[in-house]
Amino acid sequence: MTEEHYRCASVFTSKNILVCKDGEYFRASIANKINGQVLVGDFLSCEESYGQLYVTEIVRRRNMVGRLQSGRMQGLAANVDVVFIVTSANQDFNLARLERYYIIAKESRAKVCFVLSKIDLSEKYNELASAITNRFPNCFIEKTSIQSGEVELFAHWDEGETAVFLGSSGVGKSSLINYMLSGNVIKTKDIRENDGRGRHTTTARHMYILPNNRVVIDTPGLRSVGISAKADTLDELFPEIKELETKCKYRDCSHQREPGCAICQALDSDELDYERYLRYLKLVGAEEQREILKKGKVYQKEQLLHEYKAKGRKRRGV
Repeated sequence: MTEEHYRCASVFTSKNILVCKDGEYFRASIANKINGQVLVGDFLSCEESYGQLYVTEIVRRRNMVGRLQSGRMQGLAANVDVVFIVTSANQDFNLARLERYYIIAKESRAKVCFVLSKIDLSEKYNELASAITNRFPNCFIEKTSIQSGEVELFAHWDEGETAVFLGSSGVGKSSLINYMLSGNVIKTKDIRENDGRGRHTTTARHMYILPNNRVVIDTPGLRSVGISAKADTLDELFPEIKELETKCKYRDCSHQREPGCAICQALDSDELDYERYLRYLKLVGAEEQREILKKGKVYQKEQLLHEYKAKGRKRRGV
């Protein structure tokens, strides 16, 4: 038996997958000796025996795009060069959610590009694009519309590279891929009239080969975006908080009303936006919890969240 290299295009069960080689797709079974989960995008060593293709090895991954699910890392795609974070210009737009997608993308060490889809559905799409640019100044952004034919993503996606599309259900990921495939390969559904949201289309991850030798991985909309962020990613997203922490009177300040806490002072004086700090607390908890416990600190996040939510309600007169 000769061993050949394929790439995982779709995962049906823990033992049955679809693999791709030279533009052709084949069903394959995963040998019992394989340790670990096979992901879409994985390069695989396979052998044929009695007309059946068997996966014998997962080639070492260059990187992985994944999220935290029930306390464990769930792989979404492997060996990715570009992560396109797709959000639509209609009612689905949510910057806080985009922050979580950005952390997932950034942790993979792939290039990150935002895609603002369905710009034909909103007259304010330029304002939304500016909001993304201001929040993520180091990233590219492309504005797209299938209806008008405004789809140009290849400026940041070179030939031979693999891209994965991330985003919530109904933001237009599958429609964009269909457009690039020049055919209705993926079944798509129309916008729901009552709330302007797209209907959920993709139920499993799948890899497609584009005519220009680019590879794209479509993913289902994520209902929850669990993250495990490294400190440098959080510092990039919240540089003002990192700077304020260095100004606290005590080096081990937990920012819970200690004397000389620069964070609390900035919140009280409105120098630091309280809603932005709440988002930071939610994001930082997953990465710092172990360190906080090691230092014997009591991390009263819920108490602080309650305090500043109450402050916000008071400002709004609620």
